[in-house]
Amino acid sequence: MAAEIIPLDLSRIFEHFPVLETERLVLRELIGSDTEDLFAYYGDPSIKDYVSYSAFKSIDIARDEIGRIAEGFKAHKFVEFGVARKSDNRIVGVCTLHHISPDHHRMELGYGLARAYWGFGYMTEAVREVIRYAFEEMGIHRIEAECETGNIRSCRVAERCGMTLEVTRQENEINKGRFVSNHVYAIIRK
Repeated sequence: MAAEIIPLDLSRIFEHFPVLETERLVLRELIGSDTEDLFAYYGDPSIKDYVSYSAFKSIDIARDEIGRIAEGFKAHKFVEFGVARKSDNRIVGVCTLHHISPDHHRMELGYGLARAYWGFGYMTEAVREVIRYAFEEMGIHRIEAECETGNIRSCRVAERCGMTLEVTRQENEINKGRFVSNHVYAIIRK
């Protein structure tokens, strides 16, 4: 007879914002002094193709976003890391654990990187560390990531981090007035 699987107690995760480190990066809480870096990422119109939100039109929106992220963490809804380079502490992107289900030991992973930092392996490095954290520190069993089918760079990050393409959801969302299809990647703790 198999042992009963009980829901995860993740309250300790939300006591203090976690800080993760890799060789070149620190994944940490976003703070007010990160506003300009966050605006540089979210305000870039070139990111609009594969995300459901519009580029930020003002730095005030970036400031409000930092507040929204802090509130989401306090409410135990999600953990959104700012991805900072160790060399200069600049925020180059974000990595988010969301749709966290303690009952089912699963969560979703989202990530994005400012265009100026594409091609350096930063996001792969960050996602690998977040996956490690979710499995080893949180006790998560399954992590999923959903990427628009045309977003080849995001798909490659998922694949480089050991995630497997499980399904393609045909025209399952509307993004900027058009139907889009999404690849669903997953990884299970070994």
